[in-house]
Amino acid sequence: FLTLRGACPKADDVRAYRYLVVSSQYRNPLSFTKEAMGAAKGALKRMDRVRAQIDEALEKGGDISGGDNGDVAAVVKKELENFEAALVDDLSMPRAAAALFGVVKAAEKELKRVSKAEKGGEEANPPLDLAGLCAVKNAMDEMDEVFGVFYSVPKPKKDDGSVDESAGGDDGNVPIPDEVMVLVSERSAAKEAKEWDRADSLRSKIKELGYSVKDIKGGDPLVSRVG
Repeated sequence: FLTLRGACPKADDVRAYRYLVVSSQYRNPLSFTKEAMGAAKGALKRMDRVRAQIDEALEKGGDISGGDNGDVAAVVKKELENFEAALVDDLSMPRAAAALFGVVKAAEKELKRVSKAEKGGEEANPPLDLAGLCAVKNAMDEMDEVFGVFYSVPKPKKDDGSVDESAGGDDGNVPIPDEVMVLVSERSAAKEAKEWDRADSLRSKIKELGYSVKDIKGGDPLVSRVG
C-alpha cells in the first residue's frame, strides 16, 4: 500500500492531492493516478501564477474604482453565483472547481490583452482593469474557504519536534514565467489547428527555457521545470 507521505513527498504534491480530493465528486470513487495528480498540479500552478500576476499588478497601483461595471467583474459575479449554486446542489465540487477556473480565465484574458498591447509597443485601451482583477482575487479567496489550497505547506517535524529541513520545500508556489506560458498557449493552439511541426518547434523553445510540457487528456498541459 501507499502512504500519503510516500505519495506526496513535496509541498506541491500535498496541495495537489488536496485539490484533487476536494474538487472531485464525493459520491464517486477517487481515481488516484499519476495523470490525475499531474493535472491537479498543473491546475494549481496555473492559479498560483494568476494570483502572483494580480498581486504584482495591484502593487503597482492605479485606479480600482468602478469595480462592478467592467467585463471582468461581471464574470466574477456570475461565477460566484455558479459556485454557490454548485455547493447547494449536493455539494457538486467539479462544478465549483469550474466556477473557480471561470474567474481565473477572466483574469488571464485581461492580463493577456494588456500584455499583447505592450509587446506591440502600444498602450492598452482600455487600461488594465485593476478593479476587475481585485474582484478576481477576492473571489478566489472566498472560494478558497471551501477548497483550502492557497497556502504554504509547513515542513514536517522530526520525532524530537524539530523541523525536518531535508523535506521537500514549497517549490510549487514559484510562478512559471509568462514567456513560457505564452509558448505553451501557442503550442496548444497549434495542436488544435493540427500544425504539428509548429507545435514541436514550440515545445523545443519551451525546453530551451528550462521547462517541459506534458499533455494531459481532458485538462491543461502540465508545465514543470526541468532538473
